Amino acid sequence: MDPEIPKEQLVAHIAELNAELLDLQEKLLRAKDQSDWTDDAMKARTRVLNERVKELDCIYQAIQLSRNPDLRPEQRIGRIVDLLPRAFQHSALACARAEIDGKEYRTHLFRASPASLKEPVRVKDSPRGFVEACYLKDCPKADEGPFLREERMLLRVIAECLGVVCETDGPRQPG
Repeated sequence: MDPEIPKEQLVAHIAELNAELLDLQEKLLRAKDQSDWTDDAMKARTRVLNERVKELDCIYQAIQLSRNPDLRPEQRIGRIVDLLPRAFQHSALACARAEIDGKEYRTHLFRASPASLKEPVRVKDSPRGFVEACYLKDCPKADEGPFLREERMLLRVIAECLGVVCETDGPRQPG
């Protein structure tokens, strides 16, 4: 036989279960918020890491090109300049050029722009020209105008790489 449970006791027990259920729902929402935050943080970190991979890939390819004995120095310089736009955060809006010993090497869509980074190309501390990257349209503000701090460092490395090409067998200054 079923012992009869008083109504008040049943109501109290249901109230306790309801309170436990509400507490569990609150914990679940907090866990979901934490999970959403973690997902957002992971996505942001992945974007940052993808930018570093693009920059490192550009440096690696530039070094390979600078050492390629099958290319004339002018071809090496031109191809290194062509690598730059895709290494930048807003690659679809980026363009680049280098001017070395009075000769200009530019990407197909290059246009001078106020949004630009420029680094000197030197050989044995002697200036031989510059390398420049520009954005063709407005981009969100970053560390240096629309450019990331890492993009400045990338341009410095590429300028050094171009200097090595010039030093070993590249174009020479006139006269």
